Order: sequence, then C-alpha cells, then structure tokens
Amino acid sequence: MKCLKRNYYNGQDFWNEKTKYKRIEYPINDEIIKRAEDILSIKFPQSLIDLMKIQNGGEINYRYFILPSGVTGSIHSIEPIHFEKDDISILSSLELLKEVDGLSKELIVLWTDFHCWLVLDYRNRKDNPPILYIEEDFSASSNETTDWEYFKIADTFEEFLKKLFR
Repeated sequence: MKCLKRNYYNGQDFWNEKTKYKRIEYPINDEIIKRAEDILSIKFPQSLIDLMKIQNGGEINYRYFILPSGVTGSIHSIEPIHFEKDDISILSSLELLKEVDGLSKELIVLWTDFHCWLVLDYRNRKDNPPILYIEEDFSASSNETTDWEYFKIADTFEEFLKKLFR
C-alpha cells in the first residue's frame, strides 16, 4: 500500500480561490480588524490578520491536521470578519456558542459544523491564543446534555498553520 506524502502549508496558496461554494466577499482593512477586536475584547494573531488581508475568510486548500491521538482532523474553511447580521462571521462566535451547551463564551470560532469546532482559545489570555479542536463526545452526550472533547492543536495560530496539510 502506497503512503501518500503530506503537502504541508508553506505560506503559499492558503485560500481556495477556485471554490464552487462562493460566499459574500467582504473587504477587510485595519479599521475593520480593530473594530472586531474591540467588540470581541481580544487581539487577533498577526498571522491570522495577514491571511484575512489576502482573502477575508473562505474555503482553504490546506484543511487537514493531526490530532494528538494521531487521527487526522479537518476543517473546510475559516469564517470571515464582518458585521453583517445575516451571515456567519468570526463575530458570530458568541451567538454560535449560545446554541450549544458546555462551550466557553471566551472561544472565538474560526470554523464549525456544530459537532466539531476550530477555535482560538482566549479563556486564559487576550492575545496569541492556542488553537483548539473541539468535538462532540457522542458516547457521553445525551438528549439533555452535550459533552465535548478538547484537543489542543497548537500553542499559537502561526504554529497551527505549519501543521496544516493537504
């Protein structure tokens, strides 16, 4: 059996510009980023800001990473930063987290399908947060409660980027 070589993100072609799942594109600049940080009471990692200035969210080319257990995890996109009420954005984190039981409101959601979450973890600091992958523990959840498993993927967003592959 042939083992496929992982192609790790190397600073190029992060965003999938050819996606067939186009979302509304929102322009971004330093003023929008600062306003978002003020609303969320956090400081975005500079490496995330740099990516968002290339393209403000969307489908990504490097969607896989290895969980601490050795299992491959994946995400498909990163939410944009914008202030529209009718579309999900990174600023929707609080509303998204209110829809589920047991997740801290100090997490900033980069991506979710509501069973799995990729978040910036601001519970213990307001800048340079670790990256967590959180997934529903179906074996422990019930109709009344949802249990979650937390996996620290990286100490920083920049470190997380180095772990992404396709």
